Amino acid sequence: MATPWDNAAQGYVEEWMPRFVPYHMDLIREVKLAPGQRVFVAAAGPGAEVLAAAREVGETGFVRAVDSSAMMASICREKVEAAGLKNVEVLHGDASEIDGGTWDAVLCAFGLWQLQDRVTGLKAWRKGLSQAGKIGILTWGPTEEDDLFERVARCLQHCEPDVASPNPKSFALRDPMNEMFEKADLTMVRHTVVRHTLSFKTAEAFIAALKESCTWRRVWEDLGDARLGKVAARFYGLVGGPDAPLAWSPPATLAIAGVPGSEIDIASRASVRVPVTGSVPPPSAVKK
Repeated sequence: MATPWDNAAQGYVEEWMPRFVPYHMDLIREVKLAPGQRVFVAAAGPGAEVLAAAREVGETGFVRAVDSSAMMASICREKVEAAGLKNVEVLHGDASEIDGGTWDAVLCAFGLWQLQDRVTGLKAWRKGLSQAGKIGILTWGPTEEDDLFERVARCLQHCEPDVASPNPKSFALRDPMNEMFEKADLTMVRHTVVRHTLSFKTAEAFIAALKESCTWRRVWEDLGDARLGKVAARFYGLVGGPDAPLAWSPPATLAIAGVPGSEIDIASRASVRVPVTGSVPPPSAVKK
C-alpha cells in the first residue's frame, strides 16, 4: 500500500525540492565532510543532500541513503545514477537501521519528526558513529506567527478543528533539541537558524504546491477538494487573495551533535572537543 510520501513524491520533487535545496546545502556545509568519509543519510527523500555529500567525500568515500518511501528511494536512486555517482547506495528502509560498519557522519534533513521514537533513532545513529563521527540535523522551526506554513495550519485548525497534523517544529528550540540529544548520550555542539526565501507567483500556486507534501497530501486525501477549499479560501483572505504573490523566509534549525569526549570538525569551529557535561556554545543565527 502506498504511503502519503509515495503519493506526494513526484509533486514534492517538482514543487519543493528546488526551493529546499539551499537548506540542504547549509547542512552539508556546516557538517564539514571530507574526502574518504562514510556518510549515512536517513530519511533521504529525493536526495538533495545525498548528491552533495557524495561529491564532498569523493570516489574514496561512501554514502548510504535510506528512505521509508519506496517512491522517494526510487527517485533518489535515479538522481544518483543520472549524476554518475558510483559511491552511493540507496535503500528503501527504516531510518534507524544503520548497519554496515561505522559512519563518519549521519545526516537527517527534515525527516527526524517522522520517526515514531526520535531518541531511539538517535541512539541507533550514535551506535554507528566512528570515533570522530557527528550527527547533523535539519528541521523546520522555531515557530513564527507570520510563517505562511503556520498561517495555513491555523486556517486548517479553524475550519477543521478535528483534523490533527504533526508539528515538526516542536523540538526545534534549543533546550528541547539539546535534551533530545542528551537522552541519546550525545552532546549538541552547534545550534543555529538558517533561512532562505521561498516565493510563489500566487497564493493559489502555494496551496497547490502544499498538497504535494507528505502532511498536507494526507490532509487533502482525508478532506477532499471541497473541504480543503474552505481552508484555502480562509488563507486567501489573510494574504490578499488567491492571486497575491507570496514570498517569505521560513526558519529551519540546524543542529550538530557528537559523542561526549570525542573530537570532531565542523565548519564554524575546527577540531571541536565535544563537552561531556552537555554544555552548548552560545546560540547564533545564520541568515541567507
